[in-house]
Amino acid sequence: MLNTTLISTRASSQAGGAHELLATAGVQMLDFPLQHIGPPGDLPRFHAALAALPQTDLAIPVSPTAVAAVFAALREPWPARCAIGVVGEGSLRAVRRALTAQPDDAPWPRLIAPGSAPPGQGFAQPAPRGGQENLGRPGVFLRGDEPGGESDSEALWSALQLAFAPGPVASFPWAGRHALIFRGGPGRDLLPRKLEAAGAKVKVIEAYSRLAPEYNAQTAALLQSALGSGGWWLFSSTEAVHNLERLLELAGLNADVLHPQRALAIHPRIASALREAGFGRVELTRAPLEEVLSTLQRLVCAPGASTPRMPA
Repeated sequence: MLNTTLISTRASSQAGGAHELLATAGVQMLDFPLQHIGPPGDLPRFHAALAALPQTDLAIPVSPTAVAAVFAALREPWPARCAIGVVGEGSLRAVRRALTAQPDDAPWPRLIAPGSAPPGQGFAQPAPRGGQENLGRPGVFLRGDEPGGESDSEALWSALQLAFAPGPVASFPWAGRHALIFRGGPGRDLLPRKLEAAGAKVKVIEAYSRLAPEYNAQTAALLQSALGSGGWWLFSSTEAVHNLERLLELAGLNADVLHPQRALAIHPRIASALREAGFGRVELTRAPLEEVLSTLQRLVCAPGASTPRMPA
């Protein structure tokens, strides 16, 4: 048993089932959402994009939250014509779960993602509906990058080029194709730029909004509990890091209180933000909860591991 605490900063809607899994390993989970999920700012535009999916060649929901927002708003099963591209393991799992939950007679679209299969395998063969997340459903898989690698979007771009045959105009291989990118507010623009440069017509759609938590008595109590827990913080976005900094300021605390704190980050960009905020120790982990638990087991059981406490 690990006998430690994991402070989850994810939105409360993303933490389903985590408490039970962690408890079996001796990990207490403390929910401290540092961002909340709201509706998109332009609902008509979002719904218009969903209505256009049957005429769209590719849709990319950039996060598990984007996947959940898009599938929750669909009035019909996902159109088979529209391929789905995903970046990251969490998004890949979320899409597979969402597709599996559709009616049995709904055909699956192509699912395109950077993965861990050896190069040269090409398209996976279809598998029967059901089973473990339909892992054999059609898709393109490339050799995976290291956890949280900066080249996630580049890897998906490479997979997309394998999945779609170039058009008749060599200098614009994506000419005539339509792509939708669903995300929550501003984000990295590598994929939109690549697609547009190749001739595709691209629309970036806000599928949800990210809201900072209010500072009130409940938030203040959660902040003190998290700082004094001696556990590991888990961050899946830089926004959550910045929101924590804001809460500390509102609570009259400076960055020194973060020096004894330890954090797990699912991407190097988030890890950098944590170090800049003042966290004394930052480690990388993969996003799936099972991988987070594996990382905790490695860190907690390491020789010389100790439990820090917040200074009095």
